[in-house]
Amino acid sequence: MRIASRQYSDERHLVELDGRLSAAPDSVDLLFERACCLEDLGWDQPAMQAYLAVLKADPRHLGALTNLGLMVGQRGDPATGRALFTQALTHHPRAPVAHVNLGQALLDQGEVVSAEAQFEAALAIDPEFVAANRGLALLYEARGDDERAQRQLERAFEKQAAWTLPYTGTAPPLRVLLLVSGRGADVVTHPFLDDRVMQTTMFVPDGFRNGTVLPEHDVVFNSIGDADRARSSLERARALIAQSPAAVINSPQSVLATARDRTAERLAGIDGTLVPRTERWARNDVVPEKLAQRGWTFPLLLRAPGYQAGRHFERVDEPAGLAAAVARLPGKELFVIAFADLRATDGSVRKYRVLFIDGKLYPVHLAIGQAWKVHYFSADMTERADYRAEEARFLGDCGAVLGTRAMTALAEIGLALGLDYGGIDFGIDAAGNVVVFEANATMAVYLPPAGEMFAYRRPAYGAVVAAVRAMIGDRARR
Repeated sequence: MRIASRQYSDERHLVELDGRLSAAPDSVDLLFERACCLEDLGWDQPAMQAYLAVLKADPRHLGALTNLGLMVGQRGDPATGRALFTQALTHHPRAPVAHVNLGQALLDQGEVVSAEAQFEAALAIDPEFVAANRGLALLYEARGDDERAQRQLERAFEKQAAWTLPYTGTAPPLRVLLLVSGRGADVVTHPFLDDRVMQTTMFVPDGFRNGTVLPEHDVVFNSIGDADRARSSLERARALIAQSPAAVINSPQSVLATARDRTAERLAGIDGTLVPRTERWARNDVVPEKLAQRGWTFPLLLRAPGYQAGRHFERVDEPAGLAAAVARLPGKELFVIAFADLRATDGSVRKYRVLFIDGKLYPVHLAIGQAWKVHYFSADMTERADYRAEEARFLGDCGAVLGTRAMTALAEIGLALGLDYGGIDFGIDAAGNVVVFEANATMAVYLPPAGEMFAYRRPAYGAVVAAVRAMIGDRARR
């Protein structure tokens, strides 16, 4: 659970904070807010350095220890994240959030009994602490007790399911009802929600009951984006939306259809598209003998449903490594995915991302790296000027880079997804086919870092933000 006084949507907030810091450069509170702002902008390295600066000034700072722990854990260093959470708890033993974050880290590493003790400790301090009840719900889910997990999640949001964010405008606001899941895995929406124009109320459908009065709103933005992780939240969202007269962005029904295995089936018949074979398996059945009976060969990929940014995603090169890989992954079910080797002659792998916004296609980024699992934050874009030049060409004219076959296929994929906001990560094979890695609503876009190195990415980012904000305004007017 992150600690922050608000969410920051654009650089003007950073400029404002820097101005205040120039007058009070030793203010730990302002240093912390600046770190939170950098994180919200998606500037990971500057944000982590800023949190370290806070800790240099105050080694016991709860917010910096917490947020830095979350950042490093989400980026592939769970041991350091856990160490930071332990530090936070040592300095703040009566802070429920410290118990919850350590509990979640323990749960992620399979230490269920210890995790439960931390969640219970948080509830002993504050029985109504939402994140602790939510943590227990996820723990019960990990144990396979889905019924108890659902009851616990409902309890978490029983007394409060809505939070209204600050509005800084002077004219009457455009009121956005933002649906978010108690299970997480939501669309990253804060870059689009301009608090000078929009007043956003976050609502958790897991706390919705018949008779619940919805906050006043002009448009509903369903940000619950992961059908594999948040199916029950999406089902609740469907019932909630039935009571709203407003237009809806990303209907829950459309999002429900984007479960990874269902998406693979839906896209497989599109000309110019290759979708690696994807099947949902009970984890106990993922053994060499049963895979061979179904015609699976190695290497193959294993993925736990409901996780993003490469978390709980393994490549298995031979049968001997299968059991260990399965043991490292959480959940009762796993996706088995055929491995597509898209290395170029220089050994590099390219992962393209485009968004579909209100029926139009927008290029977002091209990540190039040497590993089979490529994400922008772990790619080689900072080190390689030639990679950045290639990405600039893609962002400037994606059709010229991808070719007619791929662009036609992408248009068909956008129609098949049926989302107002969604996207696809993909590669291109030697024949010009779109090789689908992932296609759903959870595709994030962040402001490129300051400076000249990535300045070429800013027009594409600006186009995406403008398109989403225009779509929100258009739906509200309807």
